[in-house]
Amino acid sequence: MSDTSKLIAPPEEMEAADQPAAPSAERAVIVDAGAEAMAETPSETLPEATAAGEPDAAPSSALDALRKARDQRGTVDGRVFGWNPGGFHVVIDGLAAFVPRSEMELEPIADPEAYLDKTFAFRVLKIQGKGRRIVLSRTALLREEQEKQATATVAKLRVNDVVTGRVSSLTDFGAFVDVGGVEGLVHVSEISRQRINKPADALQLGQEVTVKVLKVEKGGRRLSLSIKALEPDPWREIKEKYPEGAVVIGKVERTDKPGAFIQLEPGLVGLLPTSEMGLPREAIPARAYPVGKEVKVQVVGIDPKRRRISLAPEGSRVEGTRGDYQAYLKQQRRDIESAGGLGAMAAALSKLKGDRDQH
Repeated sequence: MSDTSKLIAPPEEMEAADQPAAPSAERAVIVDAGAEAMAETPSETLPEATAAGEPDAAPSSALDALRKARDQRGTVDGRVFGWNPGGFHVVIDGLAAFVPRSEMELEPIADPEAYLDKTFAFRVLKIQGKGRRIVLSRTALLREEQEKQATATVAKLRVNDVVTGRVSSLTDFGAFVDVGGVEGLVHVSEISRQRINKPADALQLGQEVTVKVLKVEKGGRRLSLSIKALEPDPWREIKEKYPEGAVVIGKVERTDKPGAFIQLEPGLVGLLPTSEMGLPREAIPARAYPVGKEVKVQVVGIDPKRRRISLAPEGSRVEGTRGDYQAYLKQQRRDIESAGGLGAMAAALSKLKGDRDQH
């Protein structure tokens, strides 16, 4: 085995003193052209940091550069030449160093071998003794970059902006989405116009989503986002699509004390009151209208401002609402005024009142 195959194994404790300990059974996988596939030397019997071809010499110039980078929080470039379950072995200017697994990425590492023979920038965390143990971190730099990105995002983010992000976590009450280094919450009620019981039913971790910014609070560190707001609003043309008296087919979304909530289409749910179901007194509405059942209902009334739809069983007599009646009276007044003046209007109103009393 060549001298270049000797590795500095990960310290069991980053604060441990340089005292002999039991040999470690862990080995590093090597891809260096002059090294074997596995390092055979136990980690605790290795000499101090070595330069390739000089087993017992630690170049003072290389160590000085590392110490300067550590003290000034600078960066150094190192190439990964091996790994074990604890972390990665890196060579920097002929010196062997170690990167704990948790210090390589912000997220868990699935495939350590993918890092072999690649060069990364690191921050120097520790140099023990004469360079016998050198510990590096990449996550420190990744966090700083993430913080810079978040600051830039916050500075330009505004309410009503439409941005793209990735789902970073899912909870019972909503989904957190990372938009340029800043996490925002998409509440479960803002995920879709369809009724969703839990976010995991509609979204997956890592999924890319487009969201609309609803609120920016606490200097941009707290965002309220919406996916639903970017979907077409079915209420815009509801009166044309579902005129009063129309018979439509809907699906029972749920049944509660007020009655059965019937979904006509995603985002449009009407109420079929229990009192309108025509069921025997002892009947249980939830059994007559189980979730998922398709039913024919008649549109009784629509209130776009309050976003409410009143339904009745098919064949029910549909009465005009008070609002519709008042609108009818106003139209009649306008027609009469244009046709025959106040006298004719008074006569017509008197006739209307008589017709209403008869009903």
